[in-house]
Parts: sequence; C-alpha cells; structure tokens
Amino acid sequence: MAASTKNKFNTNNHSDNINSLSDTIRMLSDMTRRDIEKSYNINDSHGTEAYYSDRYGWTLRRTIS
Repeated sequence: MAASTKNKFNTNNHSDNINSLSDTIRMLSDMTRRDIEKSYNINDSHGTEAYYSDRYGWTLRRTIS
C-alpha cells in the first residue's frame, strides 16, 4: 500500500513541475514581448508572441493557433 501511495505522489509532483515550467515559459515570453514592444515603440501587438530561436534570438511572430 505504501508503494502505490509513493508513486501517486511522484506522478502528481511530475505534472506540477510540467505546469510550473509551462507557466514560467509563458511568463518569460510575455516579458520579452513587452520588452520588444518598448524597444521598437510598438503600440498594438495583439495576435503576436515572443519567440526564441537559436539562429535569430528573440523575435515577435504571429500567434500560431
């Protein structure tokens, strides 16, 4: 019984870590998008997101749906 309880906690902890990582990435993306907007005096950036690539660095791109 103790082993199944231990596995249950590990599974929940793993999903919490994934959600936390997703939230962190989303927050960094939003911060970078706002920084790019300020740098280029962009007033309206609806439908865009900050995106990082190894080749070009941080850029704004249209939101992929």
